Amino acid sequence: MTARPPRRRAAVITTSWPSHAEDGAGHFVAAEVQELLRDGWDVTVLAPGRTLHRPAGCSVIALGGERLFGWPGALTRLREDPRRGVELLPTVTRARAELDRLAPLDRVFAHWVVPSGWPILSGGPGSERRLRRLLGAQGTAEVVAHGSDVRLLLRAPALLRNRLLAQLCRPPLHLRFVSRALRDELLGAAGMTSALRQAIEAHSSIRPAAIELPALPSRLAARGQLGVRDTDRLIVIVGRLVRGKRVDVALGGALLVPRARAVVLGTGPELDELVARFPEVEFPGQLPRPEALTWMRAADVVVSASRLEGAPTVIREARALGIPVVAAPCGDLAEWARSDADLWLTGTSG
Repeated sequence: MTARPPRRRAAVITTSWPSHAEDGAGHFVAAEVQELLRDGWDVTVLAPGRTLHRPAGCSVIALGGERLFGWPGALTRLREDPRRGVELLPTVTRARAELDRLAPLDRVFAHWVVPSGWPILSGGPGSERRLRRLLGAQGTAEVVAHGSDVRLLLRAPALLRNRLLAQLCRPPLHLRFVSRALRDELLGAAGMTSALRQAIEAHSSIRPAAIELPALPSRLAARGQLGVRDTDRLIVIVGRLVRGKRVDVALGGALLVPRARAVVLGTGPELDELVARFPEVEFPGQLPRPEALTWMRAADVVVSASRLEGAPTVIREARALGIPVVAAPCGDLAEWARSDADLWLTGTSG
């Protein structure tokens, strides 16, 4: 009787992970974990927090640090209270220790270059030996740049940024960007050497994060379930209510539409100001993901004014549901719009 080969082992490090099955936080990372599980991988997820979603067949290790990491994002939480920054080093240190305990691994995936990429790296003497212990003879590590991490790198001193990127661009490490625009933005950074630029181009790839949609009612059933009248022009805006998402700009345009019923899904520090400025708009708050997707299914159009996205998940979900989208140009949207007649970008012609 032939023995079965051992299952391939992977670790996924992320700063965003659902706290329960219907939580929208980190659902695209969870979708990529599901892809690994379906392909037969033995997967361990390392994520900040205490109470985390534990999908069937997947091990999840809670790293703590929930005061810093969580909705509506570590950067926003840090701006609200800089003292939360003290949780960064212990969280990264715990992730590094857990990786060493799990070694050797066939694959490591780190979502967000900063800080999830740090536990893979090891400066100083012995760094190569540790990397080989972590990944074995054939293992590889993929570090995924989503957007906010790239903007952090762009603000960092060039010497520090270049040193980090140089470490991430040597085998067995690999950089993945969720959009071509993000990579181009990083390659255009001041102080980027030509050698480093060539290394990034040679050891990186472009692929948006995965999305998975649960079973949803039909559009007609969704509108009936939500009390949307036939005469309503339902305009849905989804996202964190932070200044960079420009929800106020999206609402300003949406309310110019006759008979518009505007609904904003999400919460964040801008909520009170938006409610005061737009009393005619509905703000249901942060909904379970299936409910938020049901609102999107029922919509006549989904609107996004954010210019900070790489491969906007909400826009990809809306288009997967067959809902038209009006969006500000950002990330790779201009490229997508060339082959998608129902993805309309503001400020463009043709």
